[in-house]
Amino acid sequence: MSLESRPSEIVHIFTLTRFAQIGMENKFIVLSVEASAYDRVMEVISLFKGVDVVETGDMVETRSLNDMCVAEAIAELRNDKRVYKRPSDLAYVMLGVNDGAVKGLDLFLTPDDYLGYLEQLGIEGLPSRSTLYNKMNTTIGKYPEWTFVDNVKPKEALRRKNNVSRFSSAYIRAKRKILDRILDK
Repeated sequence: MSLESRPSEIVHIFTLTRFAQIGMENKFIVLSVEASAYDRVMEVISLFKGVDVVETGDMVETRSLNDMCVAEAIAELRNDKRVYKRPSDLAYVMLGVNDGAVKGLDLFLTPDDYLGYLEQLGIEGLPSRSTLYNKMNTTIGKYPEWTFVDNVKPKEALRRKNNVSRFSSAYIRAKRKILDRILDK
């Protein structure tokens, strides 16, 4: 059920986070709670060690934390003119995500899924579906050991791979920045 179609009785929305004791692995849960269950839910949440209520409210932004980070990371990648040269470079981001280079992001089963996702995020200047398929067909192996059937020079091969590493770094920075904003509230 989308957030827009939820019944009006659901008035409290929580954002919960859990910090793992090793490292900074964060897990977020967004709950929608009917007004009549609010006190009981707060009581139950308080019983769990390592779980904090970060924010409560009557509304929640419809884009998830990951979506916001993806949008910021793509914007940052596009500003790096040494690595990002053309819209087709976003194909390497898709392939890298599908190869597990960016933890926490879902796989894209088809270029259509990927393009649809980027359109939902409001990303403009996207490559065509056929361009994504062409890049998929010319990239062999698993990131970061990709090879390219179009016999590119080593410098170009590195640039293509760097699209993924720069996106991944930008994604992590965006996630930290958003988490810092949430935790500072």
